[in-house]
Amino acid sequence: MIRASAIMGSTALTIRNLSGHDHLISYGPCIQYVRWKRKPLWLSTAKTKVFRVPQRPVTSQEEFEKIKCLYNNYRTSIKSIRSFLINKEAANQVQYDTASIKILANEDFIKCNEINEDWNKQVAAERQQRLAAEREKRIEDIQMKLEAKKERDLLLQAKVDAEIRKAKEEASSFITRDNIDEAIKEALYTIVDHNAAIDLDGTFYKEEHNANTTV
Repeated sequence: MIRASAIMGSTALTIRNLSGHDHLISYGPCIQYVRWKRKPLWLSTAKTKVFRVPQRPVTSQEEFEKIKCLYNNYRTSIKSIRSFLINKEAANQVQYDTASIKILANEDFIKCNEINEDWNKQVAAERQQRLAAEREKRIEDIQMKLEAKKERDLLLQAKVDAEIRKAKEEASSFITRDNIDEAIKEALYTIVDHNAAIDLDGTFYKEEHNANTTV
């Protein structure tokens, strides 16, 4: 709120303009006044200037002739600029006619289509080369995998054949239903002596027994 002590010395116009607005900025004990640079447009004419008739400026004949010459030069320049712009716009209208624009658009489309076709052919050739290289590489990889698998199969077959051969060799000593009686007799007549010695060189020393001795 604006206090009367803060606005003493101000005119009524200033007070009316500042009423309802916080235009007084306080910095401690100092008050800063903010005044209008000019009279606001929404305010009415002052009472002291309502019936004031302004004096018409008096211009000498020489000054009037000078001003008239400058104005004529200005008007001539403006007419020249206007005529230049009108002529340029008319030329642009002729140059950018609908039919001309359509013809230029068709020519541009044909040119862009040709460029696009050239790019498509170039990309297709590069794609064919890439696919051919990838196909050859894939065939080489498949051949290498087949050769590796063939080698593995051969190694596995050799291992299986060795196992089968070994099993066949060991099968001759197996006890079957046909030779079980012979195996029992051989086991009964075979002397097994567990009293044996071995030296540092790995030689076994066994006690000799009479062959006619039975268990």
